[in-house]
Amino acid sequence: MDHILTNTPEKITQKGTYETALSDHQMIFCTRKAQKYKTNCHNYIQFRSFINHTVESFENILRSQEFPNYSEFDNVDIAYSDFISRLTNAVNVSAPCRRKRTKAQTEEWFDGEIAESILLRNKLYKKFKKNRIHINEQIFKEAKYKVVNLIKQKKKEFFKNKLNENIGRPKELWKTIKSLGLPNKKSNAGNICLKDQMGELQFNSEVNTKIFKNFFSNLASDLVNKLPMASNIFTDTSTTKFYEGYNIIPNSFNFYEINESYIYKQLIAINSHKAAGIDNISGRFLKDGSKVLALPISQICNLSIKLSTFPKDCKVAKITPLYKKGSRTEAKNYRPISLLPIISKVIEKTIHQQLEEYLSSNHIFYKFQSGFRSNHSTDTCLTYLSNKILTGFDNGLLTGLIAIDLQKAFDTIDHAILLRKMKILGFSENVIKWFTSYLSNRVFHVNINNTLSDAGEVNSGVPHGSILGTMLF
Repeated sequence: MDHILTNTPEKITQKGTYETALSDHQMIFCTRKAQKYKTNCHNYIQFRSFINHTVESFENILRSQEFPNYSEFDNVDIAYSDFISRLTNAVNVSAPCRRKRTKAQTEEWFDGEIAESILLRNKLYKKFKKNRIHINEQIFKEAKYKVVNLIKQKKKEFFKNKLNENIGRPKELWKTIKSLGLPNKKSNAGNICLKDQMGELQFNSEVNTKIFKNFFSNLASDLVNKLPMASNIFTDTSTTKFYEGYNIIPNSFNFYEINESYIYKQLIAINSHKAAGIDNISGRFLKDGSKVLALPISQICNLSIKLSTFPKDCKVAKITPLYKKGSRTEAKNYRPISLLPIISKVIEKTIHQQLEEYLSSNHIFYKFQSGFRSNHSTDTCLTYLSNKILTGFDNGLLTGLIAIDLQKAFDTIDHAILLRKMKILGFSENVIKWFTSYLSNRVFHVNINNTLSDAGEVNSGVPHGSILGTMLF
């Protein structure tokens, strides 16, 4: 009834059945010759120990780093690299990395009563197997059903109590619900196997990171190459003419320097649980050390504005593939979740605010644009749309709607066209130079099971996971 089939019997060293009380069928097994691996090896996880980490102690450690005056530097990359080095040293002292051996975890609902029942069941099963007496079989089956019902009862009581305990705490409540078996896309993020160019399945994380890197690197360029040639209706001349009524003054938009208090407000507003980028600096450390870090970060931000250069280390993204739909063995069915260094977002936030002020004050935004704008949302969009349709009904008109879904819209933005439009909109040469630096030479690494791919290049589009990306789009 149960079989093990093989087309290489010479590799099978032993076979047989294993007596168990789990079912009325015996468990069959075979041993296959395999490559020898090291024995007595354990799995370890790396984590940061926060036992001695406090806000006060971390601030003292940061002060001991003696951050220089970065506004006096003549290279923003050197300044940023020095800052990250000192910050990392402070983080490692306050919350050092530790290794912990992982152990097999028993289910929380499993207790001594269940364990005793299982031992009794197995004992009765051996007794029945020994003499095959009918009365012993009946006693064994009763013990077997008792174990099954006891496990169901214990699980039911455990989850019922857990749900009641966390009824007012959504985060813990969802953890409990997911432990019941609710599908979770993230739970399979680390167990990825992809087909290579030869159509063979690859289970090695390093190989799969390369497959993802090549796919994500070529995705935008492949789509751009498929786009039809422009009709030359929308040229620099026509775009300039379109904005003539806005009274835009050439070279009128320039960045202004920001102060320490502005950066401090941004730092204390950071989510402590914000995932770290490639630099492994999480939001918790930036928030805890905000009093000390506000000054050096403001100096780096102002240096970036002064030199019209965005730090190159801030342009490195860590991408985690998240399954979307379709076959799990195809790279195209995964969505790239991009994580940038949190400090880069702090710098971007200052630029974003100044850019939004300029575009809003000059009324450059389309008045019905609801996406990616302050005080606008899907509600404002739907309110306008509903009002438009109802007005048409009242006037006896028919209303038609054309909805367009652009494939990889963020990835196919042409940098040259975007920068030329900035000039038309009154951006100064220094501002355009800064955005040129911001958009160019961006790279990413794909992360699977803490294994990083080689660097992949980004040659078009606005950065995913960035603050400025939506505004530029």
